[in-house]
Amino acid sequence: MPAQLNERKFNFTEASVAALPFAPNGKRIVYYDSYVQNLALRVSSANKIYYLVKKIAGQTVFSKIGDSRNTALKDARKQVYELMNHANRGENPNDDKRRIRESITVQEFFDEYYFPDHSLLRKQVASCKMDNVSMRLYIPADIKHRKLLSLSRADMERMHNSIWKRTNSVYSANRGLKLMRQMFNKAIDWGMQCHNPAARIKLFPEAKRDRFLQPDELPRLFAALAQDPDMHFRAFILLCILVGQRRRNMQSLRWSDISFERRALYIKKTKNGDPQAVPLPEQALVILRELETFKTSEWVFPSKQSRSGHLENPQVRWRSLLKRAGIENMRLHDLRRTFASYQAINGASNEIIGKALGDKSPAVIPIYARLTEAPVRQSIQNAANSILPMANLLPADPRKNRTRPKGRNK
Repeated sequence: MPAQLNERKFNFTEASVAALPFAPNGKRIVYYDSYVQNLALRVSSANKIYYLVKKIAGQTVFSKIGDSRNTALKDARKQVYELMNHANRGENPNDDKRRIRESITVQEFFDEYYFPDHSLLRKQVASCKMDNVSMRLYIPADIKHRKLLSLSRADMERMHNSIWKRTNSVYSANRGLKLMRQMFNKAIDWGMQCHNPAARIKLFPEAKRDRFLQPDELPRLFAALAQDPDMHFRAFILLCILVGQRRRNMQSLRWSDISFERRALYIKKTKNGDPQAVPLPEQALVILRELETFKTSEWVFPSKQSRSGHLENPQVRWRSLLKRAGIENMRLHDLRRTFASYQAINGASNEIIGKALGDKSPAVIPIYARLTEAPVRQSIQNAANSILPMANLLPADPRKNRTRPKGRNK
């Protein structure tokens, strides 16, 4: 690390590069490596990018090597030596890059750059899958095989409309447009000289879903669920209702994530990137203790059919369950909304519901910081007590049915 922050030349190390502060918004600071000549590090408010810096034909040329977060320093130095061989012959290293960029198609850019260098590195698993699905199913073939830099705003508007007409889904059309918008943004970030033709195109209005299990539907669902032969699937659905967490977090739940002593489960990485401790109602603890007696895996919901070893795709069984229960237009994610709805019915505030669900919006983050676990736990317990009397699977509150030992004073 340089002795003074304004010293722009020092011996780069992985630690010193990582320790450099990001630049203020709108500013860029360039540091130079004293160990390898012509290696520079351009620091912005969000990135630290390695560059080759070389005067060619009287002009200072910056040739991008890679982001310091995914390019090792030794690899950056190696690339400098390789690029210098071209530069010493008077060749501009950016010319070859420019020719490649001008000829690359949308599909090639996605496969070779966007997905491996952005989706896999920056996004969670579910978002990576969505990027793949959007490219594979939503982006039309005539767009995939076009040169990326040849696309215009009119092309993006036509694509947006064509996806909607083909799929009859505004969600699919919007996802396709969002993917193209993100790809162009990353192309610009990575040095392509272009504009974003997908920017500022208005998305189709998306109706906010407010579906949750109604009081007359809960008994039918529970009755159909009681007939399901798979105890793990039965427990999975019940816990999704009683705990209100996202389906993927529940599917990948490990026994090590559960603390019976603290009556809580721990989600190491939520959708917003933060860990979360989730208080468990008594009814959920009863279900988990029963499952624990049959434990054969590190996973709470094991699966021999999946690569991961845990439950991954319960959609087929879920649809079968709904058919037996005579319930329509219900998604697994709606169980999370059901949990939140019964919290609200029992008088929980929006802040407590948000804390229980693990949702964070800028408006309520300061309030989360002041909430203790007690009101959140009580709200979760109240919701469970309201839901389960509609089923004969568990008592509303197991503590009320415990037999009092003889001889103990009342």
